[in-house]
Amino acid sequence: MIAGLRVIWRGLRAVWLSGYVYIWANLAFIALCMPVVTAPGAFSALMRVAHAAQKTPHEADLDLFWETFKANWRPAFIWGIAHAIFAFVNFTNLFTYVDEPGIIASVLRGIWLAAGIAWIGVLFYTWAIYYEMQSPTLWGATRNALVMVLQNPFFTMAILASMIILAIISTVLMAMWLLLTWSIFAAVFNAAVQDRLKVVYR
Repeated sequence: MIAGLRVIWRGLRAVWLSGYVYIWANLAFIALCMPVVTAPGAFSALMRVAHAAQKTPHEADLDLFWETFKANWRPAFIWGIAHAIFAFVNFTNLFTYVDEPGIIASVLRGIWLAAGIAWIGVLFYTWAIYYEMQSPTLWGATRNALVMVLQNPFFTMAILASMIILAIISTVLMAMWLLLTWSIFAAVFNAAVQDRLKVVYR
């Protein structure tokens, strides 16, 4: 839990130190989300810029964003479709049985809720892990993201809880979604992956 809060601080500090990079990347991400089909590729590019801003700040700019988007949009689209299908099936099951009585229904709701939380963690961890891999593959990064969620449940929950608070604040202050919110998510989850890798390899 404390480690999760520490990571959130690191992510926010990274945004503070490289604010303009994150703002422009956030704006580009929002623009590319409008056609919907380009959203996964835009997300991969946003995560790449956030990763570079923390590891190699001189490389973090809009050129890197567009370069990454052009390189990743096809595999990212397939990755995004797979995530969308999983989310649709999982949350449809959860909401369909939300009022269903009985122990079995309660157990199933618990499983689907846990799966939904794990899915969000995997969604945000995947590209941060991908950019840390020496020979990156999306399948490998997704598998490692799931392992990271399962090995660090309280760490992940602390980050997700803070991101929910940020989402609520951003909904009240709508301009934040346009300017910074998604970039803050990217910064925090990149910081989280780097923190866990340090723990593993220290």
